[in-house]
Amino acid sequence: MEPQQNNKPIPLLTPYKTAGSSLSLAHRVVLAPLTRQRSYGNVPQPHAAVYYSQRATPGGMLITEATGVSDTAQGYKDTPGV
Repeated sequence: MEPQQNNKPIPLLTPYKTAGSSLSLAHRVVLAPLTRQRSYGNVPQPHAAVYYSQRATPGGMLITEATGVSDTAQGYKDTPGV
């Protein structure tokens, strides 16, 4: 017996446009903010650009490097900060 073919689009892979905004995504998969603990002296390093470019997709959205806003906001060692 052959498996049934389902022609419905996969919701996560369908385009999305926010109401009242110019944000338009090619799909609904979004990379959330991360803290990778690879920033030295609270400064993101060049390898961060490589890391995120490897995860980028055309029309996708990446929210990169969560950033502490003060010395007391730095919850972990080697995280980026303002």
